[in-house]
Amino acid sequence: MGNILRRTFVIGDLVTISPDFRNSVLDFDFERYIGIVVSMPEDNEYVVHWTSSPINSYYKGMWSGDHLVKVEEYDSLKEKVQKRLHMFEL
Repeated sequence: MGNILRRTFVIGDLVTISPDFRNSVLDFDFERYIGIVVSMPEDNEYVVHWTSSPINSYYKGMWSGDHLVKVEEYDSLKEKVQKRLHMFEL
């Protein structure tokens, strides 16, 4: 097996939903939602308080670290994802 890379955060980090996280194939919402990590109840699980919510009237919830990215790293990751998506266009 190869190396497993895991995103990790500390309480107080500003995060957003990773552009490579999708609920379905048709979900290409590149909106940047801003949240603050407020606790870490489980390994690689984070409770995030959203300043703008990805779900209506839902401003706090638990997220996997694999689905989050630090705000300052979002743009570079978004470019990588968009390049990968363009490779699959017909």
